[in-house]
Amino acid sequence: MALERQNSKPEIAAQRRVLKLTPAIGDWTTYKPPRVISKRIKTGLYGFDRLSKEDVNTALFIHYRFLQNLLKQFKIDLSMAVELFTVQLEQTTYLNFLRNLSGPMVQCKIALPGVHDPIFFFLDLSLANSIINYALGSFDLEAISRGLTEAEKATLETTLNEYLPALCDAYAGTVANLSLSVKSSPDVTMEPTMTANTTLAAFGAEVSLADNPPAKLYIAYSGNALRTLLSAYKLQEKNRPLDFSRLPTMLLQKITAPVTAILGETDLTTQELNEFEVGDVVALDLSISSPLLTEVGNIKLSGQPGTKSKKVAIRIVGLREASDIELPPPHLATDKPEPKPVIKTDPILPLSSNTSPKDIKPEPSPLPPLEPENTLEEEEDWLADEDFTDEDVLGEEEFPPPAL
Repeated sequence: MALERQNSKPEIAAQRRVLKLTPAIGDWTTYKPPRVISKRIKTGLYGFDRLSKEDVNTALFIHYRFLQNLLKQFKIDLSMAVELFTVQLEQTTYLNFLRNLSGPMVQCKIALPGVHDPIFFFLDLSLANSIINYALGSFDLEAISRGLTEAEKATLETTLNEYLPALCDAYAGTVANLSLSVKSSPDVTMEPTMTANTTLAAFGAEVSLADNPPAKLYIAYSGNALRTLLSAYKLQEKNRPLDFSRLPTMLLQKITAPVTAILGETDLTTQELNEFEVGDVVALDLSISSPLLTEVGNIKLSGQPGTKSKKVAIRIVGLREASDIELPPPHLATDKPEPKPVIKTDPILPLSSNTSPKDIKPEPSPLPPLEPENTLEEEEDWLADEDFTDEDVLGEEEFPPPAL
């Protein structure tokens, strides 16, 4: 009875995402995809390590980009015709994946440092035969259905290892030092470290090499291995600096980013908060010569406080948050009375008996020197200097510029 209950347990329903490209569609203007009638299956707690819909789309994009670069290099280096028909990503169990493999296959294994779960690479024997022949400078003479010899295995391993850096580039550099080895051909053997019900995510593609009929290749991961790689890939994409060079100028002028300058932080007790009065001074954790943390969106910079057009301003002194930058201590401004303006008057000349007030003629004041007309280049330089100067930022007397 226990055996019958175990056999009647429902299997994990497969999840598949397929993209048909132009060679597979033909005339895409008249293409009408067939209507697929699907049935919802309740899997209960089975498949808890499945990928989300977002992860499936991300993995499909990564491997589609890798396959495009791989076929492009085959065409350039091996001088062979290439054609890509369909790409897909499927989540199923390890046993169901092996059951769907048909025809003679070459089974390879990709080793990745730090990931103990295996990564499989399967390709039809016809694809492997074409890669081996063109790598040796020959052509496809006849199809083979036998297993590969040791020399053919060594040729296939050496050729595919040359193009594994393309997979590292597709993962944005989050994986490195990949190595491939051929395990078996033309039959497929089960991996002893995996069970039949292990969730497997397999990327498949239908490819034609050297004018041969379309054949299939697969890159398969265990669910946990692919989730680990995708997490590192998403973190890398999140921290990658944005490239605005392709955006038009009109669009860049409309994009705004919040700017925040943090003066400092400190901790106060509840008793100190209750005793607060107007005029109290709170000491912060930063010294007076430390740069201020300035955040522009998610980018952290180092800044120096000052004024610009009677407003508080920040001058950028570092393109990243750095603790080794020391600013000179500013001279604190003191409340000094402003000097009274001095009015200059002409001296009064004494009148003699022979002179009259009418005879006294005031000396003509010297004319101010004529200023040369500003040319276009000088005007632009003047505008650039007035845009943001050291005196506007800190004041040359109160806040000297930092000695970086």
